[in-house]
Amino acid sequence: MVRAVTRVHWSIDHVPTDLHWPKGRVPIELFVMIAELMPDRKDIGAMRLVNREFNSKLICYFSQQLVIHIGSELTPRVGSGLTSPGDSAFVDVTDHVLNSAIFRSFGPSIRRLALVLNLNESDIASPPIAPALQLHVAPWGIYRWPAPLEDDPNSLLERTITSMENPQGIFRMMTIATDVRELALSCEGGLGYLQGPDVNPLQPPGPPPIFGDGSVVRATDDLALKVRHKKPYMQEVMERQLAAARVDPSVSVVEMLDQLVSTEGSTLQELTREERQRAALPMSRYESRKIRPPVRNDKIRLQPDQLTETQRRFLHQHISAQQALINSFRLAMVDHGDSFTRLTKINISQLPSYHVPLMCVDSFWSKLPALNEVVLGIVPDWREMIPKSEFDIEVRQVYPTDAMEKVFELLQNHIGVQPNIKRLHFEWICGGEFAAGYVQRNWYVLPAPFLKNHRMVVDSSMENLLILPHITHLSLKNCWFVPHVFYRIMRTMSETNVLESLELETVSLSGPAIFRHIMPDRDFGSGPVLQETGPLILGQPLDMSWAHVIDMLTPGQTIRERAHAQKPGTDQPPLIIKKTLKLRRIVFKSCGYVKVPDPRFISNRRFVVQRLPPGQHRALAERIRIRRAARVVDHDDKMDEVLPYLQVSTDRHLASIVPAMDQHEITAMQTVFGFHLGWLDTYGEAFIKAAQRDGVQSPGQGRFSGTIEGDPATPDPGENAASYEYDTSDFDVAYPDEHMLPELLSCLELPFGYHSEDDHDTSAQPEVSPI
Repeated sequence: MVRAVTRVHWSIDHVPTDLHWPKGRVPIELFVMIAELMPDRKDIGAMRLVNREFNSKLICYFSQQLVIHIGSELTPRVGSGLTSPGDSAFVDVTDHVLNSAIFRSFGPSIRRLALVLNLNESDIASPPIAPALQLHVAPWGIYRWPAPLEDDPNSLLERTITSMENPQGIFRMMTIATDVRELALSCEGGLGYLQGPDVNPLQPPGPPPIFGDGSVVRATDDLALKVRHKKPYMQEVMERQLAAARVDPSVSVVEMLDQLVSTEGSTLQELTREERQRAALPMSRYESRKIRPPVRNDKIRLQPDQLTETQRRFLHQHISAQQALINSFRLAMVDHGDSFTRLTKINISQLPSYHVPLMCVDSFWSKLPALNEVVLGIVPDWREMIPKSEFDIEVRQVYPTDAMEKVFELLQNHIGVQPNIKRLHFEWICGGEFAAGYVQRNWYVLPAPFLKNHRMVVDSSMENLLILPHITHLSLKNCWFVPHVFYRIMRTMSETNVLESLELETVSLSGPAIFRHIMPDRDFGSGPVLQETGPLILGQPLDMSWAHVIDMLTPGQTIRERAHAQKPGTDQPPLIIKKTLKLRRIVFKSCGYVKVPDPRFISNRRFVVQRLPPGQHRALAERIRIRRAARVVDHDDKMDEVLPYLQVSTDRHLASIVPAMDQHEITAMQTVFGFHLGWLDTYGEAFIKAAQRDGVQSPGQGRFSGTIEGDPATPDPGENAASYEYDTSDFDVAYPDEHMLPELLSCLELPFGYHSEDDHDTSAQPEVSPI
């Protein structure tokens, strides 16, 4: 029997008029399940607009996560609520938040609460503060006069900072938001790396989301980035001031500006050009100012290595505002932490290393009874602001890795000693694979802050290492270790202590450590044998390679066991490795190697010539030739255009990503651990395209990802089990880091042309054409 099928073609005219939403029939649980699958919080907001039932059932979920933003003008904004009434009116941050409709209506349902005081680069480029000289219009003419001091106790800035300093404000919020499980703080802008003109429209400047996946990228168009401007910033400021002070409507702003130029006997270009100051090398290196040759380009407002006087004052003001918010956040927990019985997670999503000592307070971390998880995202300082007077702020460079000793102190003596804190995530927000920009991406990777003496990166003595005795789950992102240091830390935390789970995202190993005066610079380990026919025969991994380190830490099968089983002969007993570690799960996402610009104690020999299987050398050479002809030249040209305006660092321990890995090692890890290479199966298309936009032809090349999991209960291997460990004793000593250090630093500084500021006439610098 054949059943006839009737096809119905619907159109707007055929839609039944009696269709309507089944009010009250869809349970709220289904709304919540759909909302949890939404990729963006804005999508949930759009769902609320469908009808009243959608709004009523989603508003509770929507308000469970609340972010309180304090903008560059130091006025608060609560979620999607209203901002403060105006710049001229004093705003008490706490009162404004508590009086907002969202907080009044849904405070008890808030589960995640964040306080945010971040600066956008557009705010720094065009700072919303008065210049040092303000315009005044008088009957007899137009003149400029020094602006009042910024530290006036009655100024909006000082009164807003005072309101943020009151710890009772945060406590009052928490007494209403009684069900908060996660409290977050983001306080960043200006002291870390600034992109300036080196922007990527597929990954524009801006902080990562406070809650959610920080790997999500958002795109914009080139016009929205506002890197190049037709007018100098000071000309725009003057035009606004003249427009506001204009008395005679018949006189245009242009005519008034011409009158001011004539009165001062200058030109418009000279009148609107702000003095820019190069950031000198760190004071720990030179007491006198050593700078790069200055360049001029008034079309680019934010030049990170040449900030204007107004930009320097603006950043200095916001350092005080950041300190006020951090102190309030800290004191609220110290004074009332016992009452926050449901607070289980502290999320410091962004914090300049300058402010890390403010968090080194035992009474803060010990006062929260239910706290078991901490997230730390630290922005290493690239500059310090040194006030010389009210209107003179000097900028000096800071070695970014100096942040390591501050974070070590926080982890070692404050967070790590709390027995209730079991989960820890740490990441550097600077450089690496995820950093946008031609110059920053794949560069400026900092060592993990697990070293007491942060310059002794090779010293693996227990006195120099950070061991966290109570952490069961450790997550690290965007950092690097010397291989034997990483091995000893993780083995100690898992064997002697309680580490069970380890997650590593874009974490790298350097080349092996070496004391060149007593050690040969060569590899140990056979590697696999690749045959033209027959199965792959595995060999012992190279000493202190990723394959070697993972092989000694894995809770599962090892390369060494597989290699032993493949040896000729059938009568030999199987090799069984003794498993003494508590580590049961290791997750890798885009891990690989870095090259460190300090060859005195770290060998980069493995990254000079990669060993390839037979027949692949010629193919690789051809691929390199094609890439250079297609894009690499363009990439280098782009870097040359923006580099004069960007701050560079001569820090000897800022590493760069190595986009390659020994093919033998790749094969062994794929065969035994099931790892895969590249980003295609790890990150989304938008993420990959953003990296390609910065000149990375194959994002994730030389990087591996995968998960290793062991059985919950490891059977007793018996007396015949073999030990599989590495002896680090050769490097468990302090060593003379000063050896050849001046020569190394001079080599790092030489390509950038650093010189004494007094030896160079800045007025002779030519005008640089706009980018």
